[in-house]
Amino acid sequence: MALARDVVRRAAAQPERPAVVGPCGSLSFADLANQARKRADQVRRCHAASPADPIVTTDAEPVGLLVDLLAADLLGVSCIVTDATWPHDMRHGTITAAIEASRKATEQHDVSGCLVVFTSGSTGDPRPLVRTQESWTYSFPTFSALSGIGEHDTVLIPGPMSATLFLYGALHGLATGAAIHPLARWSPTLAADASRTCTVAHLVPAMLDDLTARIAPDTNRLRLVVCAGAHLDGRTEAKARALRIHVVDYYGAAELSFVGIRRPDAPPGTLRPFPGVDVVVRDGLIRVRSPFLALGLDRDADGFATVGDRGTLTDDGTLVVEGRSSNTINCGGHTIAVEAVEQVLRQAPGVADAAVFGTPHARLGEVVTAVVEPEHKTAVRRSGLRRFVASRLQPSHRPRLWYAVDRLPRVGAGKIARARIAAGFSDGTLGARPLP
Repeated sequence: MALARDVVRRAAAQPERPAVVGPCGSLSFADLANQARKRADQVRRCHAASPADPIVTTDAEPVGLLVDLLAADLLGVSCIVTDATWPHDMRHGTITAAIEASRKATEQHDVSGCLVVFTSGSTGDPRPLVRTQESWTYSFPTFSALSGIGEHDTVLIPGPMSATLFLYGALHGLATGAAIHPLARWSPTLAADASRTCTVAHLVPAMLDDLTARIAPDTNRLRLVVCAGAHLDGRTEAKARALRIHVVDYYGAAELSFVGIRRPDAPPGTLRPFPGVDVVVRDGLIRVRSPFLALGLDRDADGFATVGDRGTLTDDGTLVVEGRSSNTINCGGHTIAVEAVEQVLRQAPGVADAAVFGTPHARLGEVVTAVVEPEHKTAVRRSGLRRFVASRLQPSHRPRLWYAVDRLPRVGAGKIARARIAAGFSDGTLGARPLP
Protein backbone atom coordinates (compact mmCIF):
# COMPACT_ATOMS: atom_id res chain seq x y z
CA MET A 1 0.00 0.00 0.00
CA ALA A 2 2.80 2.40 -0.93
CA LEU A 3 3.64 2.30 2.78
CA ALA A 4 6.56 -0.06 2.16
CA ARG A 5 7.91 2.40 -0.39
CA ASP A 6 7.64 5.24 2.13
CA VAL A 7 9.38 3.22 4.85
CA VAL A 8 12.18 2.08 2.52
CA ARG A 9 12.69 5.65 1.30
CA ARG A 10 12.80 6.93 4.88
CA ALA A 11 15.23 4.15 5.80
CA ALA A 12 17.57 5.20 2.99
CA ALA A 13 17.44 8.89 3.85
CA GLN A 14 17.33 8.66 7.66
CA PRO A 15 18.28 5.08 8.60
CA GLU A 16 18.61 5.71 12.35
CA ARG A 17 15.34 7.64 12.66
CA PRO A 18 13.06 5.89 15.21
CA ALA A 19 10.11 4.10 13.66
CA VAL A 20 8.81 2.03 16.61
CA VAL A 21 9.40 2.82 20.30
CA GLY A 22 7.97 1.62 23.59
CA PRO A 23 7.41 -1.69 25.39
CA CYS A 24 6.70 -3.64 22.18
CA GLY A 25 10.24 -2.99 20.93
CA SER A 26 12.43 -0.28 19.43
CA LEU A 27 13.20 -0.20 15.72
CA SER A 28 14.67 2.40 13.42
CA PHE A 29 13.25 2.86 9.94
CA ALA A 30 16.25 0.92 8.62
CA ASP A 31 15.54 -1.94 11.06
CA LEU A 32 11.88 -2.02 10.06
CA ALA A 33 12.68 -2.02 6.34
CA ASN A 34 15.27 -4.78 6.74
CA GLN A 35 12.89 -6.99 8.73
CA ALA A 36 10.19 -6.48 6.10
CA ARG A 37 12.60 -7.52 3.31
CA LYS A 38 13.62 -10.65 5.22
CA ARG A 39 10.00 -11.57 5.85
CA ALA A 40 9.15 -11.04 2.18
CA ASP A 41 12.04 -13.31 1.15
CA GLN A 42 10.84 -15.97 3.60
CA VAL A 43 7.29 -15.84 2.25
CA ARG A 44 8.55 -15.90 -1.34
CA ARG A 45 10.48 -19.11 -0.66
CA CYS A 46 7.61 -20.79 1.20
CA HIS A 47 4.95 -19.76 -1.33
CA ALA A 48 6.90 -20.32 -4.51
CA ALA A 49 4.11 -22.51 -5.91
CA SER A 50 1.37 -19.95 -5.08
CA PRO A 51 3.06 -16.53 -5.00
CA ALA A 52 -0.26 -14.65 -4.79
CA ASP A 53 -1.34 -16.24 -1.47
CA PRO A 54 -2.18 -13.62 1.16
CA ILE A 55 -0.15 -13.17 4.33
CA VAL A 56 -2.25 -13.83 7.43
CA THR A 57 -1.04 -11.91 10.46
CA THR A 58 -2.24 -11.28 14.01
CA ASP A 59 -2.26 -8.32 16.39
CA ALA A 60 -0.56 -10.30 19.20
CA GLU A 61 2.75 -8.54 18.49
CA PRO A 62 2.45 -5.06 16.94
CA VAL A 63 5.95 -5.11 15.44
CA GLY A 64 5.37 -8.52 13.85
CA LEU A 65 2.09 -7.29 12.39
CA LEU A 66 3.76 -4.24 10.83
CA VAL A 67 6.57 -6.37 9.40
CA ASP A 68 4.02 -8.77 7.87
CA LEU A 69 2.03 -5.92 6.38
CA LEU A 70 5.11 -4.28 4.85
CA ALA A 71 6.29 -7.65 3.52
CA ALA A 72 2.92 -8.21 1.85
CA ASP A 73 3.20 -4.77 0.28
CA LEU A 74 6.69 -5.54 -1.05
CA LEU A 75 5.36 -8.79 -2.56
CA GLY A 76 2.19 -7.21 -3.94
CA VAL A 77 -0.07 -9.67 -2.12
CA SER A 78 -2.93 -9.13 0.30
CA CYS A 79 -2.48 -9.00 4.07
CA ILE A 80 -5.19 -10.29 6.41
CA VAL A 81 -5.09 -8.67 9.87
CA THR A 82 -6.66 -10.86 12.56
CA ASP A 83 -7.41 -10.53 16.27
CA ALA A 84 -5.30 -12.76 18.50
CA THR A 85 -8.15 -13.10 21.03
CA TRP A 86 -10.56 -14.83 18.62
CA PRO A 87 -11.54 -18.34 19.76
CA HIS A 88 -9.91 -21.10 17.74
CA ASP A 89 -13.16 -22.24 16.10
CA MET A 90 -14.01 -18.68 15.06
CA ARG A 91 -10.50 -18.05 13.73
CA HIS A 92 -10.51 -20.84 11.16
CA GLY A 93 -13.83 -19.88 9.61
CA THR A 94 -13.09 -16.16 9.69
CA ILE A 95 -9.71 -16.51 7.96
CA THR A 96 -11.22 -18.81 5.34
CA ALA A 97 -13.90 -16.18 4.62
CA ALA A 98 -11.25 -13.45 4.44
CA ILE A 99 -9.12 -15.37 1.95
CA GLU A 100 -12.16 -15.92 -0.25
CA ALA A 101 -13.18 -12.26 0.02
CA SER A 102 -9.67 -11.20 -0.96
CA ARG A 103 -9.65 -13.54 -3.94
CA LYS A 104 -12.99 -12.28 -5.22
CA ALA A 105 -11.94 -8.67 -4.82
CA THR A 106 -8.73 -9.09 -6.76
CA GLU A 107 -10.59 -10.83 -9.56
CA GLN A 108 -13.67 -8.60 -9.75
CA HIS A 109 -11.94 -5.26 -9.28
CA ASP A 110 -8.61 -6.08 -10.94
CA VAL A 111 -6.57 -5.02 -7.90
CA SER A 112 -3.77 -6.61 -5.92
CA GLY A 113 -2.09 -6.12 -2.59
CA CYS A 114 -5.31 -5.50 -0.68
CA LEU A 115 -5.60 -5.09 3.06
CA VAL A 116 -8.27 -7.27 4.68
CA VAL A 117 -9.60 -6.00 8.01
CA PHE A 118 -12.71 -6.86 9.98
CA THR A 119 -15.72 -5.24 11.56
CA SER A 120 -15.43 -4.96 15.32
CA GLY A 121 -17.61 -7.97 16.07
CA SER A 122 -19.70 -6.14 18.71
CA THR A 123 -22.91 -7.43 17.12
CA GLY A 124 -21.78 -10.80 15.77
CA ASP A 125 -18.88 -12.72 14.24
CA PRO A 126 -16.18 -10.60 12.57
CA ARG A 127 -16.86 -9.91 8.90
CA PRO A 128 -13.97 -9.42 6.46
CA LEU A 129 -13.66 -6.11 4.64
CA VAL A 130 -11.34 -5.77 1.67
CA ARG A 131 -9.64 -2.42 1.19
CA THR A 132 -7.47 -1.33 -1.71
CA GLN A 133 -4.14 0.32 -1.02
CA GLU A 134 -5.48 3.66 -2.15
CA SER A 135 -8.61 3.59 0.04
CA TRP A 136 -6.35 4.44 2.99
CA THR A 137 -3.25 6.09 1.54
CA TYR A 138 -5.23 8.68 -0.46
CA SER A 139 -6.49 10.14 2.82
CA PHE A 140 -3.04 10.42 4.44
CA PRO A 141 -2.08 13.90 3.14
CA THR A 142 -5.49 15.38 4.00
CA PHE A 143 -5.52 13.84 7.45
CA SER A 144 -1.99 15.16 8.07
CA ALA A 145 -3.11 18.66 7.08
CA LEU A 146 -6.24 18.55 9.27
CA SER A 147 -4.56 17.02 12.31
CA GLY A 148 -1.10 18.53 12.10
CA ILE A 149 0.57 15.14 12.65
CA GLY A 150 4.06 15.04 11.12
CA GLU A 151 7.52 13.53 11.23
CA HIS A 152 8.46 15.22 14.50
CA ASP A 153 5.67 13.48 16.43
CA THR A 154 5.65 10.30 18.45
CA VAL A 155 2.23 8.68 18.09
CA LEU A 156 0.70 6.50 20.80
CA ILE A 157 -1.28 3.55 19.38
CA PRO A 158 -2.74 2.14 22.62
CA GLY A 159 -4.87 -0.71 21.35
CA PRO A 160 -4.81 -3.77 19.09
CA MET A 161 -4.14 -3.04 15.44
CA SER A 162 -6.85 -5.47 14.39
CA ALA A 163 -9.05 -2.44 15.16
CA THR A 164 -9.01 -0.24 12.08
CA LEU A 165 -8.81 3.08 13.92
CA PHE A 166 -5.54 1.97 15.57
CA LEU A 167 -4.16 0.34 12.43
CA TYR A 168 -4.87 3.49 10.43
CA GLY A 169 -3.18 5.63 13.08
CA ALA A 170 -0.06 3.44 13.01
CA LEU A 171 0.22 3.34 9.22
CA HIS A 172 -0.44 7.05 8.84
CA GLY A 173 2.20 7.80 11.48
CA LEU A 174 4.86 5.72 9.74
CA ALA A 175 3.96 7.19 6.34
CA THR A 176 4.56 10.70 7.67
CA GLY A 177 7.89 9.71 9.22
CA ALA A 178 6.63 9.84 12.80
CA ALA A 179 7.65 7.28 15.41
CA ILE A 180 4.83 5.12 16.72
CA HIS A 181 4.51 3.82 20.29
CA PRO A 182 2.22 0.76 20.08
CA LEU A 183 0.62 -1.17 22.93
CA ALA A 184 -0.64 -4.68 22.21
CA ARG A 185 -3.65 -4.10 24.47
CA TRP A 186 -5.11 -1.11 26.28
CA SER A 187 -3.45 -0.34 29.59
CA PRO A 188 -4.26 2.99 31.29
CA THR A 189 -1.01 2.73 33.25
CA LEU A 190 1.17 2.14 30.20
CA ALA A 191 -0.69 4.85 28.27
CA ALA A 192 -0.11 7.32 31.10
CA ASP A 193 3.58 6.44 31.09
CA ALA A 194 3.69 6.95 27.32
CA SER A 195 2.18 10.43 27.68
CA ARG A 196 5.53 11.55 29.07
CA THR A 197 7.16 11.07 25.66
CA CYS A 198 4.35 10.80 23.07
CA THR A 199 2.95 13.93 21.45
CA VAL A 200 -0.12 12.40 19.74
CA ALA A 201 -2.51 9.59 20.67
CA HIS A 202 -5.33 7.77 18.86
CA LEU A 203 -8.02 6.92 21.41
CA VAL A 204 -11.68 6.05 21.78
CA PRO A 205 -13.55 8.36 24.21
CA ALA A 206 -13.54 5.84 27.08
CA MET A 207 -9.74 5.58 26.80
CA LEU A 208 -9.37 9.35 26.77
CA ASP A 209 -11.49 9.56 29.91
CA ASP A 210 -9.33 6.93 31.62
CA LEU A 211 -6.11 8.61 30.52
CA THR A 212 -6.96 12.14 31.64
CA ALA A 213 -7.54 10.84 35.16
CA ARG A 214 -3.98 9.49 35.30
CA ILE A 215 -1.75 12.19 33.84
CA ALA A 216 -0.63 15.56 35.16
CA PRO A 217 0.10 18.81 33.29
CA ASP A 218 3.74 18.93 34.43
CA THR A 219 4.59 15.51 32.97
CA ASN A 220 2.24 15.33 29.97
CA ARG A 221 3.71 15.84 26.49
CA LEU A 222 0.55 14.98 24.56
CA ARG A 223 -0.50 17.95 22.46
CA LEU A 224 -3.15 16.18 20.38
CA VAL A 225 -5.61 13.32 20.73
CA VAL A 226 -7.42 11.89 17.72
CA CYS A 227 -10.70 10.45 19.00
CA ALA A 228 -13.12 8.12 17.23
CA GLY A 229 -15.19 4.98 17.71
CA ALA A 230 -17.97 6.51 19.82
CA HIS A 231 -19.52 9.84 20.75
CA LEU A 232 -17.14 12.25 22.50
CA ASP A 233 -18.94 14.10 25.27
CA GLY A 234 -18.06 17.60 26.39
CA ARG A 235 -17.00 16.54 29.87
CA THR A 236 -14.29 14.22 28.57
CA GLU A 237 -13.01 16.84 26.15
CA ALA A 238 -12.93 19.44 28.91
CA LYS A 239 -10.65 17.16 30.94
CA ALA A 240 -8.29 16.95 27.97
CA ARG A 241 -8.28 20.70 27.45
CA ALA A 242 -7.41 21.21 31.11
CA LEU A 243 -4.23 19.25 30.36
CA ARG A 244 -3.55 21.43 27.28
CA ILE A 245 -4.47 18.59 24.93
CA HIS A 246 -6.30 19.51 21.73
CA VAL A 247 -8.83 17.00 20.42
CA VAL A 248 -9.69 16.08 16.83
CA ASP A 249 -12.67 13.76 16.68
CA TYR A 250 -14.04 12.10 13.60
CA TYR A 251 -16.89 9.85 12.58
CA GLY A 252 -16.30 6.90 10.31
CA ALA A 253 -16.67 3.15 10.00
CA ALA A 254 -14.45 0.24 9.04
CA GLU A 255 -16.46 -0.07 5.81
CA LEU A 256 -16.46 3.65 4.98
CA SER A 257 -13.25 5.04 6.48
CA PHE A 258 -13.54 8.79 7.11
CA VAL A 259 -16.98 10.37 6.87
CA GLY A 260 -16.94 13.49 9.08
CA ILE A 261 -14.22 15.26 11.06
CA ARG A 262 -13.91 18.10 13.54
CA ARG A 263 -10.74 20.15 13.63
CA PRO A 264 -8.88 21.14 16.82
CA ASP A 265 -10.61 23.92 18.77
CA ALA A 266 -13.78 23.73 16.66
CA PRO A 267 -16.99 23.79 18.75
CA PRO A 268 -18.27 20.41 19.97
CA GLY A 269 -20.61 18.64 17.59
CA THR A 270 -19.37 20.45 14.46
CA LEU A 271 -18.46 17.46 12.34
CA ARG A 272 -18.05 18.37 8.68
CA PRO A 273 -17.71 15.93 5.80
CA PHE A 274 -14.11 14.83 5.35
CA PRO A 275 -12.60 16.46 2.22
CA GLY A 276 -13.31 14.33 -0.82
CA VAL A 277 -16.32 12.65 0.83
CA ASP A 278 -19.89 13.25 -0.34
CA VAL A 279 -22.44 12.85 2.47
CA VAL A 280 -26.21 12.80 2.14
CA VAL A 281 -28.97 11.78 4.54
CA ARG A 282 -31.89 9.86 3.02
CA ASP A 283 -34.70 8.30 5.01
CA GLY A 284 -32.76 9.24 8.13
CA LEU A 285 -29.69 7.18 7.11
CA ILE A 286 -26.22 8.63 6.52
CA ARG A 287 -25.04 7.68 3.05
CA VAL A 288 -21.48 8.15 1.81
CA ARG A 289 -19.68 8.29 -1.52
CA SER A 290 -15.89 8.58 -1.53
CA PRO A 291 -12.63 7.03 -2.76
CA PHE A 292 -12.10 5.61 0.74
CA LEU A 293 -14.85 2.94 0.74
CA ALA A 294 -14.10 -0.74 1.17
CA LEU A 295 -14.67 -3.01 -1.81
CA GLY A 296 -17.85 -5.06 -2.09
CA LEU A 297 -20.22 -2.64 -0.32
CA ASP A 298 -23.78 -2.37 -1.52
CA ARG A 299 -24.10 1.00 -3.26
CA ASP A 300 -27.06 2.75 -4.79
CA ALA A 301 -27.23 3.93 -8.40
CA ASP A 302 -25.34 7.10 -7.45
CA GLY A 303 -22.53 5.25 -5.71
CA PHE A 304 -23.59 5.95 -2.12
CA ALA A 305 -23.21 3.32 0.64
CA THR A 306 -24.47 3.16 4.22
CA VAL A 307 -23.71 1.12 7.32
CA GLY A 308 -27.10 1.93 8.83
CA ASP A 309 -26.09 4.90 10.98
CA ARG A 310 -28.80 7.48 11.47
CA GLY A 311 -28.17 11.21 11.39
CA THR A 312 -29.02 14.63 10.06
CA LEU A 313 -27.21 17.14 7.88
CA THR A 314 -27.92 20.75 8.84
CA ASP A 315 -28.23 23.66 6.45
CA ASP A 316 -24.70 24.84 7.29
CA GLY A 317 -23.22 21.42 6.45
CA THR A 318 -22.83 20.10 10.00
CA LEU A 319 -23.23 16.32 10.28
CA VAL A 320 -25.05 15.10 13.40
CA VAL A 321 -24.64 11.36 14.03
CA GLU A 322 -27.50 9.82 16.01
CA GLY A 323 -26.48 6.17 16.12
CA ARG A 324 -26.88 2.84 14.36
CA SER A 325 -30.40 2.10 13.17
CA SER A 326 -30.09 -1.51 14.32
CA ASN A 327 -29.39 -0.23 17.82
CA THR A 328 -32.90 0.94 18.46
CA ILE A 329 -35.60 0.25 21.00
CA ASN A 330 -39.29 0.22 20.14
CA CYS A 331 -41.14 1.41 23.23
CA GLY A 332 -44.84 2.12 23.00
CA GLY A 333 -44.59 3.20 19.38
CA HIS A 334 -41.45 5.31 19.92
CA THR A 335 -38.22 4.40 18.12
CA ILE A 336 -35.31 5.17 20.42
CA ALA A 337 -31.65 5.26 19.33
CA VAL A 338 -29.75 3.66 22.20
CA GLU A 339 -26.58 5.62 21.52
CA ALA A 340 -28.44 8.89 22.04
CA VAL A 341 -29.47 7.74 25.52
CA GLU A 342 -25.96 6.47 26.25
CA GLN A 343 -24.49 9.84 25.33
CA VAL A 344 -26.62 11.51 27.99
CA LEU A 345 -25.84 8.91 30.66
CA ARG A 346 -22.09 9.27 30.11
CA GLN A 347 -22.39 12.91 31.14
CA ALA A 348 -24.05 12.08 34.46
CA PRO A 349 -21.99 12.64 37.62
CA GLY A 350 -20.26 9.48 38.75
CA VAL A 351 -20.86 7.53 35.51
CA ALA A 352 -17.78 6.34 33.63
CA ASP A 353 -19.67 4.55 30.86
CA ALA A 354 -23.11 3.16 30.08
CA ALA A 355 -24.87 0.62 27.90
CA VAL A 356 -28.53 0.83 26.92
CA PHE A 357 -30.73 -1.85 25.38
CA GLY A 358 -34.35 -2.92 25.28
CA THR A 359 -35.94 -5.55 27.49
CA PRO A 360 -39.31 -7.13 26.65
CA HIS A 361 -42.47 -5.57 28.06
CA ALA A 362 -45.96 -7.05 27.71
CA ARG A 363 -47.70 -3.74 26.97
CA LEU A 364 -45.03 -1.46 25.50
CA GLY A 365 -43.07 -4.04 23.51
CA GLU A 366 -39.75 -3.01 25.04
CA VAL A 367 -38.57 -0.68 27.75
CA VAL A 368 -35.30 1.20 27.97
CA THR A 369 -32.82 -0.56 30.27
CA ALA A 370 -29.56 1.05 31.38
CA VAL A 371 -26.46 -0.60 32.82
CA VAL A 372 -23.94 1.93 34.08
CA GLU A 373 -20.29 1.59 34.98
CA PRO A 374 -19.65 3.91 37.94
CA GLU A 375 -16.46 5.89 38.17
CA HIS A 376 -13.91 4.44 40.58
CA LYS A 377 -15.16 4.41 44.18
CA THR A 378 -18.20 6.50 43.27
CA ALA A 379 -21.65 5.67 44.61
CA VAL A 380 -24.30 6.12 41.91
CA ARG A 381 -27.96 6.11 42.87
CA ARG A 382 -31.01 5.58 40.70
CA SER A 383 -32.76 8.67 42.06
CA GLY A 384 -29.85 10.89 41.04
CA LEU A 385 -29.71 9.48 37.53
CA ARG A 386 -33.45 9.86 37.11
CA ARG A 387 -33.21 13.53 38.04
CA PHE A 388 -30.29 13.98 35.66
CA VAL A 389 -32.06 12.51 32.60
CA ALA A 390 -35.41 14.16 33.36
CA SER A 391 -34.26 17.49 31.89
CA ARG A 392 -32.26 15.92 29.06
CA LEU A 393 -34.39 13.13 27.64
CA GLN A 394 -38.02 13.02 26.62
CA PRO A 395 -40.11 10.64 28.75
CA SER A 396 -40.15 7.81 26.21
CA HIS A 397 -36.34 7.79 26.09
CA ARG A 398 -35.70 7.66 29.84
CA PRO A 399 -34.56 4.30 31.24
CA ARG A 400 -37.21 2.40 33.17
CA LEU A 401 -34.77 -0.19 34.56
CA TRP A 402 -31.45 0.75 36.15
CA TYR A 403 -28.48 -1.54 36.86
CA ALA A 404 -24.74 -1.26 37.48
CA VAL A 405 -21.62 -3.35 36.93
CA ASP A 406 -18.05 -2.69 37.99
CA ARG A 407 -16.78 -2.92 34.41
CA LEU A 408 -18.72 -3.15 31.15
CA PRO A 409 -17.47 -5.73 28.60
CA ARG A 410 -15.68 -4.17 25.63
CA VAL A 411 -14.40 -5.24 22.24
CA GLY A 412 -10.77 -4.85 21.17
CA ALA A 413 -11.12 -1.24 20.08
CA GLY A 414 -12.42 -0.19 23.50
CA LYS A 415 -16.07 0.18 22.50
CA ILE A 416 -18.71 -1.38 24.71
CA ALA A 417 -19.79 -4.83 23.51
CA ARG A 418 -23.49 -4.01 23.47
CA ALA A 419 -24.65 -7.39 22.15
CA ARG A 420 -22.66 -9.26 24.82
CA ILE A 421 -23.98 -6.95 27.52
CA ALA A 422 -27.60 -7.51 26.52
CA ALA A 423 -27.07 -11.27 26.26
CA GLY A 424 -25.25 -11.39 29.60
CA PHE A 425 -28.04 -9.41 31.22
CA SER A 426 -30.63 -11.87 29.92
CA ASP A 427 -28.85 -15.02 31.06
CA GLY A 428 -27.47 -13.58 34.30
CA THR A 429 -23.78 -13.85 33.38
CA LEU A 430 -23.26 -10.09 33.28
CA GLY A 431 -23.56 -9.84 37.06
CA ALA A 432 -25.61 -6.65 36.90
CA ARG A 433 -27.00 -5.41 40.21
CA PRO A 434 -30.07 -3.15 40.56
CA LEU A 435 -29.17 0.43 41.39
CA PRO A 436 -30.37 1.43 44.86
